[in-house]
Amino acid sequence: MVGIKRALALLCIADYLSWNSYAAAKQTPIVLRQPESELPHKVPLRSIEWGQLNFISTTDTHGWLAGHVLQPSYAADWGDYASFIEHCHRIADEKGVDLIVIDDGDQHDGNGLSDATFPNGQISQQVLMMAPIDLMSIGNHELYKCEVTQQTYDMLAPHFDGRYLTSNVEIKLSNGTWVHIGKRSYRFKTKNQGIDIMAFGFLFDFKLNCDNSRVTDVEDVVHQSWFQAAIREPGIDMFIVFGHYPIRFWPEMWAIHKAIRAVHKTIPIHYFGGHSHVRDYTVLDSRAAALQAGRFLETIGWASVNGLQPGVPENSPEYGKALKFTRRYLDFNPYSLSFQSNTTLGPDGTFMTEKGKQISKVIADYRLELNLTYAFGCVPRDYLLEKAKYPGPNSLLSLLEEEVLHRLESSEKVYQDKSRLIFINSGSLRYDMYGGVFTLDSSFIVSPFENAWLVFSDMPYSIAKRILGRLNALDYIFMELTTPISRTMLVRELNLGNTFDINVMSSYISSMKVPEGEDFRTTGYVTIDDLGMDGDDTPHKPYPMYYLPNAIASKDNFPSDGSDPEVVDVVFLDFMKPFILDALADIDRNTPIDDWKIEPYGGKSVKELIKDHVSDWGTECLKK
Repeated sequence: MVGIKRALALLCIADYLSWNSYAAAKQTPIVLRQPESELPHKVPLRSIEWGQLNFISTTDTHGWLAGHVLQPSYAADWGDYASFIEHCHRIADEKGVDLIVIDDGDQHDGNGLSDATFPNGQISQQVLMMAPIDLMSIGNHELYKCEVTQQTYDMLAPHFDGRYLTSNVEIKLSNGTWVHIGKRSYRFKTKNQGIDIMAFGFLFDFKLNCDNSRVTDVEDVVHQSWFQAAIREPGIDMFIVFGHYPIRFWPEMWAIHKAIRAVHKTIPIHYFGGHSHVRDYTVLDSRAAALQAGRFLETIGWASVNGLQPGVPENSPEYGKALKFTRRYLDFNPYSLSFQSNTTLGPDGTFMTEKGKQISKVIADYRLELNLTYAFGCVPRDYLLEKAKYPGPNSLLSLLEEEVLHRLESSEKVYQDKSRLIFINSGSLRYDMYGGVFTLDSSFIVSPFENAWLVFSDMPYSIAKRILGRLNALDYIFMELTTPISRTMLVRELNLGNTFDINVMSSYISSMKVPEGEDFRTTGYVTIDDLGMDGDDTPHKPYPMYYLPNAIASKDNFPSDGSDPEVVDVVFLDFMKPFILDALADIDRNTPIDDWKIEPYGGKSVKELIKDHVSDWGTECLKK
């Protein structure tokens, strides 16, 4: 066991050091990569475009501050990010332009660095605050658990000293008073050009928050007196509206835009969003645009604006110069970050700053302290979510349905050895499971959620077998969008209206011709947004994309002769309860809902079942 821990400790440190060959490392660098994949630095990149005002943006980081150790395209860490920001500030000063760094929330639930502590994020939020971020907002994952909401109020809001904005989110203090977690607005002038900016930070109209927080609908907030007064303050050159809301199809951003445009017809506005886990850029009008920077620190968003007129009143004849907006989606790896910051890698490279090195070391130390590098086994190949066809040999859902869920054992003897259908929703799996070392950290990555099992005992199979169809006919079951592409241009060009057919998009993208002079060597994001399809800094072959069902059902202990049982135990995750009950009400309208008796089933969580399964695969990969 000690040998395994030591091997994984070395791998952990190498995750951060191998890319940059830090002089402090006293070991041979190791690069973890997917089987047969090439290193990102062999791919030609598209440069960022500097403007008069520039932005760096992250969103939905979900604790991935250590980077993706098994995916070279996203293998940078938060120390690399801090170094990148530092270099970009230097370049901005040299050019006499300005740079603003923004984070749009959702920093919990998805990685061991955030989820292996109580409260969730106790360590990762300290690391997060080490990067020089200018503006930050709250996400819905900061509100599910009361202790995390309190942590945000106690830790993040004071750290950012007025720059943590929660324009529509409040917390209830111990004395019963409601106060905003952060500030409602923040007005400031940029360093080099004195651009006068009013900023707001909003969360979408979220309803599943813990009872110590309160979210007011955006559509109501924009009519409140404080907001109306803020947008009417004199001398504002530009608005920045950032936060945790999708920038396409959802109504929140448009409600804000309508309210501002009712007062300022032509003032420049830049929006930054999140939540739907996509790269996207929308143009709202000739003087307003919005950027969304993906998910899980796979992406760093870049945006720039040219044509701003600081100090010129809106009613001036000189006002209204045409604006130029640009955007770039950076793959989160050290090569991409060093290339875009005009620095070099290697032992004598200029990319890693002293602050960046310190942060990377802190992350490595914390990962060891939390035992996140402990290996349970070796995954023989990639098991994927929307990137693999279900059912199929590379589908993570198929792996659970056919093998992993059969490991579930009830803590009650009365339920053992009975025919059963075991239901899980696909949203209970957060990320792909890549071939190679599977660590404690990996278990949080694949399925970070704590869950309990419930059971309907001895349900007639004629009813039980119809539940899955009802669940998969729903629009969603607590499932956040994870599709790795933005939607706009294809929806418009293929005349899909407001519908979105992932299979049509896959076919369309796969048929796209490679732009002349560009070499697609790796599989990755291919983003199509309102400015076209050249926004990704790294040209990629597109990921395959497949629909995922809302839910799957694993048959276990069915008759060996292939016949159907008369009755089965229907076992399901606790947060599926309302959906299961609705399905039963639709299937059997003669039985009152209250007559369906639900009991605790016991047994290990999905995360623990996966760990057990991987353990049986062995640790051969650690010997290589």
